[in-house]
Amino acid sequence: KEIGYRDMSDGIFTSGGTQSNLMGLLLARNHFMIENYGIDPMKKGLPFEGKKFKVFCSACAHFSIKRNAGILGLGQDSVIEVPVDEQYRMNPEALEDSIIKELDFGNTPIAIVSTAGTTDFGSIDQLKQLAKIAKRYKLWNHVDASYGGGLILSDKHKHKLQDIYLSDSVTIDYHKTFFQPISSSVFLVKNEKNLKSIAYYADYLNPKDMEEEGEPNMVRKSLQATRRFDALKLWISLRTLGKEILGQYLDRIIDLTEQTSSLLWENPCFHILNKPEISAIVFRYVPIGVNQKKLCKLNKIIKKKMFDLHGIAIASTKVNGYFYLKFTLLNPLMSIKGISNIIHCIESVGQDSKNQLQL
Repeated sequence: KEIGYRDMSDGIFTSGGTQSNLMGLLLARNHFMIENYGIDPMKKGLPFEGKKFKVFCSACAHFSIKRNAGILGLGQDSVIEVPVDEQYRMNPEALEDSIIKELDFGNTPIAIVSTAGTTDFGSIDQLKQLAKIAKRYKLWNHVDASYGGGLILSDKHKHKLQDIYLSDSVTIDYHKTFFQPISSSVFLVKNEKNLKSIAYYADYLNPKDMEEEGEPNMVRKSLQATRRFDALKLWISLRTLGKEILGQYLDRIIDLTEQTSSLLWENPCFHILNKPEISAIVFRYVPIGVNQKKLCKLNKIIKKKMFDLHGIAIASTKVNGYFYLKFTLLNPLMSIKGISNIIHCIESVGQDSKNQLQL
């Protein structure tokens, strides 16, 4: 209901975003096969034409899209990475160009995977524009909102996901912006009928007549048979804190991220790559007189020394082959004073490391 799905929707708890994204691609593949070939790939497997199936996602999408395509027999090469804009969002024009190009090659587009909160930058793809393209070419539209899904809790920021309801399926990790302990993730589908393509019934576990009698059994819509009580911790959080408090936590970390971004922008010793959409900032220490190659080495040294000397763990990534540091702020109890101390510590370690590097 919160993301805009209606009565025909359904979902299942999963182990994490990777499994939820696997289900998104699995249903996309099955739906396309059943609609266009009249074949159930769960029983018959992929036809020869399956070698031409293509899935489109952002160049900044999660690695699980390619990995899952391989698991599903589509092959990692079936995933077309679409260029991003200056805000690291999938470029809608580039997406349509990529689709047309693959059609000209004789290939078969089957799905688009949008991202609502990329791992590195927290970027949110233009969901409405991408949904229009998916509809135009009759493609399954899956949204990976593993990171950004919690925005639906925030009265201040939920507008960033106002078009997520246009999707066919969604991934949300509750163990990210819903502040739950690992693991707590969900796969949601707009039309529950699409889950039938993965249903399986075993007489010793979930005989079909039990379902016909109204007895619930999650096995028919889950990739897992043995399951923990995954709903419990989220249920307790919602009952004890409520949506409002969790939303305020999210507002707090987004405000903190904006303040942190301002501190880094104002400091000439740092270079930031992105304007944060949620709570991720990609940056690096850039003292005067250090070339590109040495900058990468210097920031690697800073990361290691921050942990070895000060017990501060800073994330990192590579952008266009260059090494960067990264803050992903998910603790609503963190203060800007604490962040400021960390930034000053990075400066101090960076200055010492720069001097050593030049020796």
